[in-house]
Amino acid sequence: MPGGLRADARRALADVDVNVGFARVVVDDLVEGELWADRPREPRAFHAVHPCGMSLVWGPDVESVVDDVVRRIGDRAARGLGEWLQVEPSWHGLDWDRMLSAVPLERYVVTEGSVGPARATVGAVRRTRLHFAFEPSAFAARPPVGTDAGTWSLRHATEADFTWEGSTVPGRFWPDAAAFLARGGGWVVEVDGTPAAISFCAFRVDDELEIGIETHPDYRRRGLASVAASAMIEDLLAADLTPVWSCREDNVGSLRLAHVLGFAVSRRLPYFEVLPRVTTGERLERTRHGS
Repeated sequence: MPGGLRADARRALADVDVNVGFARVVVDDLVEGELWADRPREPRAFHAVHPCGMSLVWGPDVESVVDDVVRRIGDRAARGLGEWLQVEPSWHGLDWDRMLSAVPLERYVVTEGSVGPARATVGAVRRTRLHFAFEPSAFAARPPVGTDAGTWSLRHATEADFTWEGSTVPGRFWPDAAAFLARGGGWVVEVDGTPAAISFCAFRVDDELEIGIETHPDYRRRGLASVAASAMIEDLLAADLTPVWSCREDNVGSLRLAHVLGFAVSRRLPYFEVLPRVTTGERLERTRHGS
């Protein structure tokens, strides 16, 4: 996208009053995402998709070109590209459920090996995304950090940690290990010498840094994520940076951890899981963003 259009997108994004760091790094061309505008001059709407799958629609006049926006989202879905879509709050009044053929999460059930009888008519699942405000006093008053995972140690993330496997890992948010370490890095908890949990910088915009968390399946529910995230937050506060947290409302583990770390829910916003098109009987493969 030409630099002038990116500048237009950045100016419009500055008016969006929620945490949209993932879109900002796409606009700033810091990651290999997708950025679309409805026209090359005086654009009315933008659509950014981060490599992790999160996306945002925003702009000064989305309503006037909403059919084009929905068509673009549908074209991506037809090519097998799902996304986790947020819409600028100014345009929440538009009927996104109808336009995206969305159903509430509680009405959408995926069974093993099947997408359910109504899958062909569902274009998206409407979830809720929680945005949080960080309260330093609550973080300072948190319970003592600890774990029952055996012999554990804490260290800074290294280049090798870029290759972690999982849904919320550095490789899904950064183009390479050098960029990951230069823009924020992270902390790793090891148990008996094995990497077990990582807390890392997912997005960084100005003095705000959004935290990502991943725990190896063999070490979950042992307090390791809290240990790693606490170290990360202490680092950020020492550097006069602001920690940022957001997650799906149905991500109970992330929500619980956020409260322990001193975050309080500040906003609840619609969050659409746009489904890639599949045929009846085809197993549904979806990219799940773990935050």
